[in-house]
Amino acid sequence: MSDTSFDWRKSLKKLLLGISNTGLFLFVLYWWGAVFYDGPFGQASLWNALLAIAWLAVLVLAWRKIQLRWQQVVSVFALSLIVIIPWSFIQPSNDKQWAQDFEKTGHVTIEGDLVTFHNFRDFDYTKEGEVTPVWTTRQVHLSKLKGLDIFHDRFLGNLMAHPILSFDFGDDGHICLSIETRREVGEKFTPVAGLYKVFELQYIFSSEEDIVRVRTNIRKEPVFLYKSAVNIDEIRELFLSSVEVQNELLVKPQFYNVINANCTTSIRNQIPKDRQSPFDIRMLVNGLLDQYLYEKGSIVSEGLSYEELRDRCQIDKVAQAAHDDPEFSKRVREGRPGQE
Repeated sequence: MSDTSFDWRKSLKKLLLGISNTGLFLFVLYWWGAVFYDGPFGQASLWNALLAIAWLAVLVLAWRKIQLRWQQVVSVFALSLIVIIPWSFIQPSNDKQWAQDFEKTGHVTIEGDLVTFHNFRDFDYTKEGEVTPVWTTRQVHLSKLKGLDIFHDRFLGNLMAHPILSFDFGDDGHICLSIETRREVGEKFTPVAGLYKVFELQYIFSSEEDIVRVRTNIRKEPVFLYKSAVNIDEIRELFLSSVEVQNELLVKPQFYNVINANCTTSIRNQIPKDRQSPFDIRMLVNGLLDQYLYEKGSIVSEGLSYEELRDRCQIDKVAQAAHDDPEFSKRVREGRPGQE
């Protein structure tokens, strides 16, 4: 009769070893990326790649030369300090050669009821994509704040999107907030680079004709417009906290991070912790963020299914037809659920 007894000790040891090796692999992989993206020779440059390969080669050589497991682990952490220590001293800055879209650092002043946006972005675009940069001053009255809309730009489909908040100030107009990577001349956004100290974080207050139209009409991305179902007190609190963050970034810049300081999680971070909803993966992989908001009842649905609502709320075709219409904001709202 064959021995079918199960050795739990041996199996547990293999499991723990597997978990340990996976953790070490991810640890080394992350810091290899730090050399590649944040090394001394510029973002993802050839010299940074060579430096990262050389560092990894030394680490692998040390691992193979050492026999004892605990000494191998210590060697990994010791060699990683060569990367971690200088990396920890890299600081964000507002003083770089910024790309045109991010050239100015905005801030907001509030005097009584009057809200003044300094370096308010209001770029103009031709249908062919030629851009006229306009940074201006814009004023609204806080007492006129009456609602919030959410533009959902699904530029990578179900995988990744970019939410834009649009605060409705009645006859003072709409004020958009777009939370973005602040990129230098020649820099390109990639989600992996967003794990490192590559991009600064920027809160951009802008007109819909700029920040929405560039996505619908120039980049030709699928954009959806939803009416927020959040009460006006929470909308006001969100607006004021957004202003506070932008003003803080003026004097104390910080890095964008694709996990804990991106266009979605930054908004969540502004909400008091005792009122934050449980974390949902769609806050991070946010192409289906609108589905999450629908399920929570945070957007007006008028009894429609999620699929029906999304179809009704897609605006890019209408936006393209209204490219030069002085009532662009009104046109993209016509017939959308919850809109007046």
